[in-house]
This record gives sequence, C-alpha cells and structure tokens, in this order.
Amino acid sequence: MGAMFRSEEMALAQLFIQPEAAYQSISELGETGTVQFRDLNEDVNAFQRKFVTEVRRCDEMERKLRYIEAEVRKDGVHIPDVRELPKAPNPREIIDLEVGSYPLTIRL
Repeated sequence: MGAMFRSEEMALAQLFIQPEAAYQSISELGETGTVQFRDLNEDVNAFQRKFVTEVRRCDEMERKLRYIEAEVRKDGVHIPDVRELPKAPNPREIIDLEVGSYPLTIRL
C-alpha cells in the first residue's frame, strides 16, 4: 500500500468489453479497489445513459438496505464489522434480493 499523501503511479487505459462480459469484468476490477473510472460522456443526460435502469435498481436496493440497517440498529442488534467486503452478487442473485426470495424476518 502506498503513502496516504503521495501520488501513486497510474496508467490511463481504455477498455472495450463485450456486453455479455461487462458485468463480471467491471465487478472484478471494482473489487480490486485499484481502479478509477472516468466518465467519457459527461455531456449525456443521466436519463439517456445506457445502463440507467440498472443504476436505479442499485440505488433502490441500497435505499432498502439502509432502511433495514437503521431498523436493526434501532432495535439494538449488534452488527459485526466485516474484515472483507463480500463479492458483488451475480445478476441472478440481485433479482432474488430484489424480490425478497431470501428468508428474512423484519419486525416493524
């Protein structure tokens, strides 16, 4: 790991990825924690972007998880810290999470 206040050596690269491999490829790159993405379409409206529906789905899932976390903390349930972040779920698991097909009991 590099020094906190020093610039690390970087390289600018442009990737061309097949749509079928995009999710897995970006997931793997993101999990390394060593990649920054640059928006090459700054002039495009957010609602005209190609993957806007997927981003909205992720935002909605994040909102639901924040709500659940707040309710759990409000009930005084200890949430242990994790040493390692979990890997990104595959698209099928995301659908299962969205529809709530995993067993989960929430007291409201």
